[in-house]
Amino acid sequence: MNLLPTPEQTQIIDAARSFLAGEAPVERLRPQHGQIGNRDARLWGDLAELGFLSLGLPEHQGGVGLGPCEETLLYREFGRHLISPGVLGLTLGARLAARAEDAALLEAVGAGSVRIGIANPRGPVSLGPESEGEFHLIEAREAAWAIAWSTDGAGLFRTGEFSAVSDVLCMDSHLTLERARLEVVSPVIWAPAEEDAIGDRALVLVAAYAVGLAEAARDMAVAYAKIREQFGKPIGSFQAIKHKCADMAILAEAAWCQTAFAAVALAKGRGDARFHATAAKLLATDAALKNAAQNIQVHGAYGFTADADAHLFLKRAHVMDILAGDLRAQKAALIREPAAT
Repeated sequence: MNLLPTPEQTQIIDAARSFLAGEAPVERLRPQHGQIGNRDARLWGDLAELGFLSLGLPEHQGGVGLGPCEETLLYREFGRHLISPGVLGLTLGARLAARAEDAALLEAVGAGSVRIGIANPRGPVSLGPESEGEFHLIEAREAAWAIAWSTDGAGLFRTGEFSAVSDVLCMDSHLTLERARLEVVSPVIWAPAEEDAIGDRALVLVAAYAVGLAEAARDMAVAYAKIREQFGKPIGSFQAIKHKCADMAILAEAAWCQTAFAAVALAKGRGDARFHATAAKLLATDAALKNAAQNIQVHGAYGFTADADAHLFLKRAHVMDILAGDLRAQKAALIREPAAT
């Protein structure tokens, strides 16, 4: 199996990198630009115009007609630039809208004029034609919709249907977070997992985002190790720092290989796609958490300050870890899945 990008996929990567480098540098999240909230929603219109929000939708529904492999490459770049996870709600919400042939919502996503937050379960919930339970709403404060998913399927809800909504201070202060509850509500759109594996797709995209985090943290540590001097030498010349950077590179590479394979398995409709998607989420978030922490260590005392960008990657890695279940939950899910073939 060839996991290397095709020329067409490379063009997508280059276009995403060029746009994000100019419009969404990580520096936009530094303290002088405000630590509470973010302005990434201003990017949705441009991302939609570039076709990134409808990359995996059929052409007859206004999409680009590509698949999970191309979306995975795109989300890897989103992770590198710490794009708001609200973009995941748009990608998955557009897929639900396409399934339901909701032309109005598809048009809104295609124009980048709508926001779709994420409803992440807080403990056991019931998701289906009738749904209920406790949720964390991520980037949903100004959204009209929120999407929730599980191994049973995915549903799109109006944010007004959630009750007992209360603000929570998120570890990543650039994101909005709320606690909320659903009291036996029918989703506006429901897609069973056996008809559309949106939950598996979400796992792969979260994994790709986490890979981007892990790689960016690795690159930041290596760049700093080249210029920071101690005892008259760059700290990168010391064995302890070399080993840290090498470990970060191995973690990121292993996570990317598993994530790329999971995307291919999903695209080909393999029977073990969920196993590989779960493994990808597990490996990638683990790599993101460890690399982000090691990046802070390589930066030394400076890495613990708000003026350094290192802390941004660790905070976002923790947020991505809890999406669809943290490391412990993913390990338990992996045990339950049939062995990969």
